Amino acid sequence: MSERPWLKNLIAAVVIMAGGFFLFNFAFISAAFIINASIKLLNLPGNSAPPFLARIVYVVFILVLSWFVLRSRLNDTLKATYLTMPLMVVLVSIGIFTYQLSMSVVIGLGAAVVAAVLFYVHHKKLSWKYYFAVFYVAALALMIMLLGIDI
Repeated sequence: MSERPWLKNLIAAVVIMAGGFFLFNFAFISAAFIINASIKLLNLPGNSAPPFLARIVYVVFILVLSWFVLRSRLNDTLKATYLTMPLMVVLVSIGIFTYQLSMSVVIGLGAAVVAAVLFYVHHKKLSWKYYFAVFYVAALALMIMLLGIDI
């Protein structure tokens, strides 16, 4: 494999994208669980809007879990793959919380988050895999927004 480093890099990119897809599903299933549990605990009607506090609890849950995973001794491919989940959660949460605002404001807030993460990745001199993960999520989130796909 040493004579084909491009193949190793290609496999890492595919793992990040496929693993990210799996983690996106995990994230949104866990969001449904937390939000539905809060609706049941508060005895709200089943068709009521999700409580704001439940959304905050969910985002904090994902960010705390991310802190532990990203500080672990896993290899860069796995940590970059995991980075896709909290970044997508934050970008989707921005979209949900700012739904009433113009698309340019939402894109601007998302771009600010992506820029902050890229600054952190650059500052820590992390592997190209982290850059790939960030750009993958940013492109995916932008496509979802511009094409009007409902999550």
